[in-house]
Amino acid sequence: MDIDGSSLLLLLFFALGSYIQATTGFAFGLIVVSSVSALGLAPIEVTAFAVSVLSLINAGLGLRGGDWREINRRAFVGFLVPCLPAIVVGVWLLDYLGDNAIGWLKLSLGVCIVVSSLVMMIQAHHVRQASSAGAFALSGVIGGLMGGMFATFGPPITFMMYRQPDAQSRIRATLLGIFFCTATLRVTSVSLTQEVDTATWWLCVVGFPVVVAMTLIAKKFPLPISSRTMRFLAFSLLLLSGASLIWQGL
Repeated sequence: MDIDGSSLLLLLFFALGSYIQATTGFAFGLIVVSSVSALGLAPIEVTAFAVSVLSLINAGLGLRGGDWREINRRAFVGFLVPCLPAIVVGVWLLDYLGDNAIGWLKLSLGVCIVVSSLVMMIQAHHVRQASSAGAFALSGVIGGLMGGMFATFGPPITFMMYRQPDAQSRIRATLLGIFFCTATLRVTSVSLTQEVDTATWWLCVVGFPVVVAMTLIAKKFPLPISSRTMRFLAFSLLLLSGASLIWQGL
């Protein structure tokens, strides 16, 4: 992959997604997949795999220094258990739809992103409350399907976590812990069931230093704005990207 304008734009999305996820605990996959797919910088299958690898790195670095101890174990287990089989189904759907219905794939991704963004923007104004085990299980299934197809596990579990009466640091740690595990599962599933070409691995290699640098910068120098403002900015970007994908799909 030559370092041209498209490559630099791709690296910019890697940097933006890494910084926001390291700060808030989510949004790397959504920002990168939606933006890259909307602009046609790389195929969805290639982008989704690269996002899984780079999200794993981002989450691992974000949990350094003992931050993993703050994970909400009830939410962590409640989401991951039903998420596992759903990931395999999602990976299969991506492989099938990628060859047979790319327009439908873009449309469905765009709808998921728009709806998720709107719901999470509205959710920010609601009172937080502990969710039931069934709610976490349902979000796990939906998250697994979305993650298997698009490498975007975030919307369902992010929606659930920001409903919990937890401190921001605990929500962030829980989300990063979940994304570390789901990214590992998706990379393993794809590697065992599909052939990953050189261009895809090269995308991971190029994105690696950007993700590492921005994650470390975010931990040391977070933006001096409230988490609510940060979430709103991320949701706004996702909303625009999702709308663009819907337009392409139609």
